[in-house]
Amino acid sequence: MRGLARAGKRASEMAFNAGGGAVNWFPGHMAAASRAIRDRLKLADLVLEVRDARIPLSSANEDLQPVLASKRRILALNKKDLANPNIMNRWLHHFESCKQDCISINAHSTSSVSQLLGLVEFKLKEAISKEPTLLVMVVGVPNVGKSALINSIHRIVTSHFPVQDKNKRATVGPLPGVTQDIAGYKISSQPSIYVLDTPGVLVPSIPDMETGLKLALTGAVKDSVVGEERIAKYLLSLLNIRKTPLHWERLVYRREQFNEDAFNSNEKDYRDSPRRRRRPNNSDALYVQDMVMEVQRTLCSTFMDFADNTEDENELESLIDSQLVALRKVFRIPHKPFDETHGPASKKLLTLFRSGKLGPFILDDLPDNQ
Repeated sequence: MRGLARAGKRASEMAFNAGGGAVNWFPGHMAAASRAIRDRLKLADLVLEVRDARIPLSSANEDLQPVLASKRRILALNKKDLANPNIMNRWLHHFESCKQDCISINAHSTSSVSQLLGLVEFKLKEAISKEPTLLVMVVGVPNVGKSALINSIHRIVTSHFPVQDKNKRATVGPLPGVTQDIAGYKISSQPSIYVLDTPGVLVPSIPDMETGLKLALTGAVKDSVVGEERIAKYLLSLLNIRKTPLHWERLVYRREQFNEDAFNSNEKDYRDSPRRRRRPNNSDALYVQDMVMEVQRTLCSTFMDFADNTEDENELESLIDSQLVALRKVFRIPHKPFDETHGPASKKLLTLFRSGKLGPFILDDLPDNQ
């Protein structure tokens, strides 16, 4: 794990990050929300701290940690479908060894959120016998899926418990900072349990460049603050340093073999069918799948053809530039004379990563003792 930690540090300190400074994104609504959250935390019977499963440490709001440490708290590592499941189990063990209740979830999965609600009920069991009204507060940095979780909780509990008032669902959006007010939702009448959804709040300044880039890569910081090309280069540096393209070589080969066998089988079924049914139109899915394979194949071939040392920052940056040039062809981005930027290719690469098309990843490294 130390090797990966050093790799991540090298990636964040490469030349293309020079002059970037601290990542700052603290709009006025965040300052007001941060104060309001601190005030309401005093009243909360339980805090659900939602973090991104791909960055279990980097997605923590460090300013709130001293307050949260004194509360009943459950860490919900959301977007587990985008995280490496084997490494995720080790993270769960890490938090368990730290005496911290933790569960990995997919906020869009009913069964996953139901498991979380079971843990919430267990944690509130003692308080339920003493208090007629309980408050559960959901906190986290932007774009970790708090509002999606709130909506799933609302949908599940209204199908099981009578709720007197019809509640509006939380607004969900793909951009960080969609929720800008603190809103309460009644999820149970007996006992009365309210869930507070809060805006995503970052610390006023993120002095650690690596943490800032991880937050940007997973969408917690707006791309316009850091720059899509800068974020994409950080992603490629991590992939190359961790030698991920070599793993893709085997995946691409197996996938090509499977697709060829499946195509031959489908063609035979189609020819042998007495009525020759019309082929299903799944061109969009195939297009995305083919593009992902081509991206992985391109990154793999450029990595294997690279004869220099990825330990050297300048040489690694040279590899990354050549990969972005190659990806422009994969994404069919027209070449413009005297244009050496990689904005469009960077945007498409980030979209594939954030949607999980490139595979499941966990960017944070486990502490050395794990």
